[in-house]
Amino acid sequence: MKNRFEIMEGKGLWAERAVIYLSYIWVDWLFRWAGGVRFIGLDNIPPDGKVILLPNHISALDVFLLPFSILSKHPHAVVRQAAKEELLRLPVVGWYLKKLRAFPIKRGRADRSAIRAIEDFARKDMVVLYPEGTRSRDGKLGRGNRMVGKIIRTVRPVVIPVAIKGTDRIIQVGKYFPRRGAGVEVIFGAPLELSREYEIENIKESSTRIVDRVMQAISSLLEGDRAETPHPAGALEEAGK
Repeated sequence: MKNRFEIMEGKGLWAERAVIYLSYIWVDWLFRWAGGVRFIGLDNIPPDGKVILLPNHISALDVFLLPFSILSKHPHAVVRQAAKEELLRLPVVGWYLKKLRAFPIKRGRADRSAIRAIEDFARKDMVVLYPEGTRSRDGKLGRGNRMVGKIIRTVRPVVIPVAIKGTDRIIQVGKYFPRRGAGVEVIFGAPLELSREYEIENIKESSTRIVDRVMQAISSLLEGDRAETPHPAGALEEAGK
């Protein structure tokens, strides 16, 4: 980002923007220390809201890296993510996550209030959803959750598939301390064209087809096939530049 202070000029309360700005500095430092990040396809992210970004999930660090990779391109964007309800109830951690624009979701069962919140946020802001529903323990891409497809079908936002590589090597499963030398790459695919899936009248089938398309797009990005990107992704950018 040419001027990190642009984050402070964005939407929301001053305290919220300040926490996001300080967190951006920490994330920037951490990934530089760990070996740097390459962002590919940042131009595929629209500058305005009504966007859902759908990445694979291989590390706890993903929830920090994704919002701040978006802010490196669009510092005024409002980026929201779901967080376990239990975390938001913790005195300090909950306060911090709320300032990072996280919203609560009940894990392991359908949470209608959270689904409505996601739909409301996705109509005006940028929402990061992990379609697998949980972090991969072996780094492999899992199955997508049909409810994600239903949310997309309801809102009809810009849908951006995202591939994250390497964050699982910074903090490995079962470890607590980060390690250096792990190259990280974040690839933003082109917006998905889902008009055919939207035309399917059966909601269950339509939602399944939508999330299947999302998972196929993420898989292609992970495997290095960027055919869905309408133009070369542009110069590779390190975090913070």
